[in-house]
Amino acid sequence: MTKNRGTYEGDVQEIEFVKSFNKNKENLNFSVFTNSINVDLTNVYMVRVTTNQLSRLSNKVTKTRSDCFAIYTEDENILSVLLENDFYLNENNIQNINHVIIEKSGISIKIADSDKYQILKIGPKSFHALFKSYELGAGASLFCMRDNELIKNKDLVAGWNTNFENMKNYFDFINDANDLISNKEICQKIKTFCNNKIIEMIRNSKELQQKIFNGYPIYDEPYSAWYLFSHDKLEKLTYLPFIVTTGSGRSHGDYTIVLKPKKED
Repeated sequence: MTKNRGTYEGDVQEIEFVKSFNKNKENLNFSVFTNSINVDLTNVYMVRVTTNQLSRLSNKVTKTRSDCFAIYTEDENILSVLLENDFYLNENNIQNINHVIIEKSGISIKIADSDKYQILKIGPKSFHALFKSYELGAGASLFCMRDNELIKNKDLVAGWNTNFENMKNYFDFINDANDLISNKEICQKIKTFCNNKIIEMIRNSKELQQKIFNGYPIYDEPYSAWYLFSHDKLEKLTYLPFIVTTGSGRSHGDYTIVLKPKKED
């Protein structure tokens, strides 16, 4: 299968970041990271993540939140591996190198000129694990733009592991359960309410922020991300302005909530 443009460019960005770090760790572009680790930089190297790992959120093996991480090694064999690979290291070619993973060194790397990446994409079960409600996710996913699409909300609500009666009880401004398939204005009100509530819950919860933005403790170390490299700038990853939207498969029964970066005005 041919990789799409975004995936290919993402791979190139990750490889170049790792090589650049390993060639010149003293570069000021890396200082936000190098100043925060209390070890001799001479023996620190960046390694690209090339494996998938178990997510405690979905209980599936998935792509990890970090794209690379740092190791500390005094093993002299690292030098030959670096020279053979033009300073590129990945999980496979360090298997025979004695090393220690530097805690909380995971970095998420984005295509330099892109804000179109997904911060998080989750289905009903993972959403419930984070927000403790199927109704909130269903409300944020509702079809509400065109009258002829409202009927799709019947399958959507079932796909979110709930029903019209539970939705009516959750949203006190629903007058009739059938509003979800007949009243566009009510559906729009529900969707706006849910999007705002999701944003508010994340803003007010450090635990949710770490799970969503860092992937901690969803992934074992070093597969959570504590730094973000975006627009050619490396910074600590704590909280990102975001919007709440739905995945592209909603019309085909693939119900997901997606968090994307919010473009700066």
